Amino acid sequence: MLKFLVIGLVILAAAFLLIRALGRRPRTIQPRQIGHDKPTIITMDDGAVTAEVEGQELEIDPALLDEVRRLAESGQPIAAIKRLREVTGLGLAEAKQIVDSLGRLHPK
Repeated sequence: MLKFLVIGLVILAAAFLLIRALGRRPRTIQPRQIGHDKPTIITMDDGAVTAEVEGQELEIDPALLDEVRRLAESGQPIAAIKRLREVTGLGLAEAKQIVDSLGRLHPK
């Protein structure tokens, strides 16, 4: 009698797990968005360059920005991001955001 009870419980557990697995909706994975909801804004007033990074303003040397822009436009966006990070100490996502915004502000 106990043997039949154990076998029945195992069958019920297997059926429950099978129904649960087959009845589950496919899970959609949302792309990770790092700062893409709010683009970086770069303003140039009187030669001063200011970039807004996550709500904080960062002053960038105009010569550095020109160098970064030239690198990005010459097909070297990784080198541009690396150079910007070296000088400003920004994180990867923030530096990429600034380089991308330069391309949007000054298209080829």
